[in-house]
Parts: sequence; C-alpha cells; structure tokens
Amino acid sequence: MATAWRHWSAPGPARWWRVSVNLYMALQAALAPRPGRCVIAAEASGFHTDRYIAEGVMQARPDVVLRFEGRDAERIEDLIGPETAAVLVNHVDYRTGAIRDMASLTRAAHDAGAVVIWDLCHSAGAMPVALNACGADMAVGCTYKYLNGGPGAPAFLFCAGRHLPEIRQPLSGWWGHASPFGFETGFRPEAGIRRFLCGTQPILSLRALNPAL
Repeated sequence: MATAWRHWSAPGPARWWRVSVNLYMALQAALAPRPGRCVIAAEASGFHTDRYIAEGVMQARPDVVLRFEGRDAERIEDLIGPETAAVLVNHVDYRTGAIRDMASLTRAAHDAGAVVIWDLCHSAGAMPVALNACGADMAVGCTYKYLNGGPGAPAFLFCAGRHLPEIRQPLSGWWGHASPFGFETGFRPEAGIRRFLCGTQPILSLRALNPAL
C-alpha cells in the first residue's frame, strides 16, 4: 500500500476535505473561467455523488446543461465540443473495474478547450495515477477506501499548478485566505493549492490517516 500511495502522491498539490464538497468546488472553479461554455459532460452510470453534485451546480448556475454518456451519447468523447466547459469522469468504474484512458480523454477535452475533473475514489491507492504525466486538470478522491483511512477519513482535491493563478473556488472560507489570521475584511485567496481550503481541517481524522497511509 505504501508503494501505491507514493504513486498517487507524486503528481502534485492536494488539499483535504470531503469528496462532495471538493467536487462542487472543482466544478464551479472549472466553469467560472469559461463563461461562453455551459455544458458539463458526465457519465450516466457514474458514481451517484458525482451526478448529485453536478445537479447541485445546475441549481446555482441555471445556464449549465448536463449531458451524459449512456444517455445523450454512447461515448463521453462524443459529448465534448465547443460548448463543453468540464468533463466529469471516474478513472475506474466502481461496478465493473473498467479503467478510463486518462491521457487520451484529457487530450480530447483539451483539444476542444474543456477541462477534465477526474474522480479517483476507486483508483487512488489501488493503482498508479499519473495526473501530471497525463496533463490532468483537476481530480478529487477519498482516503477511506484503498488508502485505508476508514469511514470519515478526509478526501483530497488536486489542481494542476498551471490553473492556480486564475482559478477561483466558490467556498471562500477563512483557511483559503492568503492571510487567514490577518482577519481582513475582504477575501484574498492564497496563491497556491491552499486557496481550495475552506474551513478548519479535521485534525483528528488527518492524524488517524497518517498510520493508515
């Protein structure tokens, strides 16, 4: 398991919270810099939380349209076009174990001007995940499954460094501030991955996660 963790941790910065919260932030952050694009492409057979959170994003953004592989097209690649802002996809299908080609799908999305958010809940800790090598944009995942954290263990979020200067997530809590103890009247995001922090981290859960990893 230690080897699998090293494979996962190598790609770059991450932050901790809950998968659902991280996914909401990632989707909103992916949509914000692309005002002319309103489509999220996802999987009809994907993990339920992914669909539920995407539907929640639609409530906050009435202009957003969800299109599903398995409903609107046979392949998710066929849903990616000039109106696509984000592609939300599971790296490993939780029912079948089928593995997506991360490099190929990421390349197809980039060619169309879209970004990809990878759900790693069923791959992190079980197999190597080469986010930077594949040019991945963002990813979310959990530590309570193959990383041995158990129920309630923190989740993680990855964002490629190239996106950090422009990206803005919607839950601008005090831990994401550039100076959280400065008590400034306006929000000023931290320059790096810490801008995705929101509230105080679950310290006891993080402590318990260390020996699990």
